[in-house]
Amino acid sequence: MTRSPHMLMKAACFAVASLGAVAFVTSVAMPDAAYAKNGNGGGNGGGKGGGKSADKGGNGKGYGKGGNVNKGGGKRTTAAKSTKVIKKTTTVSAVPGEPLHPSELGKWNAKNANQAALDAHIRNQNFNGTIGALSQYQLAAKAAAGEELTEDEQAALDSLLGEREPVEVSDQELEDLLNADTVEGDPQYSVQDGVVSCSANCDAADEAAAQDIVDAAVDSAQDEADQAALDDLLSDSEARIVDESNKELSPERTEDLLDELASALGVTRALPVEDEEAPAEETVAE
Repeated sequence: MTRSPHMLMKAACFAVASLGAVAFVTSVAMPDAAYAKNGNGGGNGGGKGGGKSADKGGNGKGYGKGGNVNKGGGKRTTAAKSTKVIKKTTTVSAVPGEPLHPSELGKWNAKNANQAALDAHIRNQNFNGTIGALSQYQLAAKAAAGEELTEDEQAALDSLLGEREPVEVSDQELEDLLNADTVEGDPQYSVQDGVVSCSANCDAADEAAAQDIVDAAVDSAQDEADQAALDDLLSDSEARIVDESNKELSPERTEDLLDELASALGVTRALPVEDEEAPAEETVAE
């Protein structure tokens, strides 16, 4: 059977067109098949670019967003849901003199501890831990301020202070005190082991009064030493509060912390100061 040239030309054109279509489909389908194969995680949890396949019939749309979910005709897999921890931050003004925020107080939020718990620590002379530190601070502040202490508190205080030697004032210092500012003819006193006797011009001597002066001087020296020891204990107790704090505070806020704890514990930090007489104002005559 003889085919006309016109028919041969049509067949050739059809073949060329078919080859072109195959080449086009192959060029498009092959990369998409590769991307669809890798569609389970171009992002592997990191990004959103896991490659969307244009071929919806294979392993289809692969999303690399955390867990990978295949929406095509293949097997569906679901990864565990990722969780993101978001830390809640609180803005604290931290203005000196203002009440401390709980985040500044840290462990010292225990400042409002029950007084019975504080008393138990004092009674047992147990000053360990947070409540023990607060108990020590309260007791030291009360003692330094000269407040009357209970029997248990005094025993605990003596335990904290430890053994202390009595203050010694030399006989020479006491003699100098008695004979200071005397003029010729005034009685002169000597002191031996704290006992006063007249040594010269004794006609007008008053040994009993001189002894009272000596005894008062010795007592005053002992009181000063005792107060210094109590002040040191209070300072040590405050230093312990600062050292054992689990929050970093500025020097100003540290003072606020100590004031706030003292207030919560019902004590004062400052020692009472006796009012001194103000000097009389001089009047200038015009």
